[in-house]
Amino acid sequence: METFKVIYHTLGDDECLKHVVNYPIGKDQVLKEGFGVNPNNSLEAMQQFKKVSEYWGNQDKTPCFHYMTSFTEETAPTAEKAMELTKEIFKDISGSHLTAMGTHYKVRDGGIYHSHTVTSPTNINDGSMLYGDYKTNYALAQRVADVTGQPTKLVIYKENGEEKECPMIFVPRDIEE
Repeated sequence: METFKVIYHTLGDDECLKHVVNYPIGKDQVLKEGFGVNPNNSLEAMQQFKKVSEYWGNQDKTPCFHYMTSFTEETAPTAEKAMELTKEIFKDISGSHLTAMGTHYKVRDGGIYHSHTVTSPTNINDGSMLYGDYKTNYALAQRVADVTGQPTKLVIYKENGEEKECPMIFVPRDIEE
């Protein structure tokens, strides 16, 4: 079973944004990708997140969304496969929201590879916002199940440290690409 984790940073300040953007692309990753951001310079990427939100007047809103996708060893036996799956899972978001992704090698949730994805809630094309609500989180968890072809559990990490596992398991649907 795959695990999709949403890690909230809604109250994050600039220092928080700096650390969250740095995590997938600044250390411990095996592979990294940037969509609208420089994946080789996390400080520059963080500034890009800030500038886009300021440009659209969203600077006082949630600075970023942080997701972790843990793959079973059967689903993602290599870092390249884990990154390929992560890019497919987030392709609808990364086309219009600044996104940084990093694949890490570490035994976690039954697998050896997991990916961290940090995305800006501000759409770069029109300034509209992506929300970290259950509608979005459920859709992303379903996307993990559909892309991997595996059941997926959703876990929410709240800012107060509370972890909440969704009671339903997301099962793959037949999808046509």
